[in-house]
Amino acid sequence: MSTLTLSIPKELKKRMDEFPEINWPEVLKARLKKRAEALLKFEEMRKRGEL
Repeated sequence: MSTLTLSIPKELKKRMDEFPEINWPEVLKARLKKRAEALLKFEEMRKRGEL
């Protein structure tokens, strides 16, 4: 598995720290996966001329 290092503003980090029960890396991983899948679907539709 690859590693991604991300910089976020201090204010956002403070807000995230208010919810220590949330596994933020997993939240981000799921969101990135969903976005990548949507982009792939969009490209497939574009190539087939459905857009």
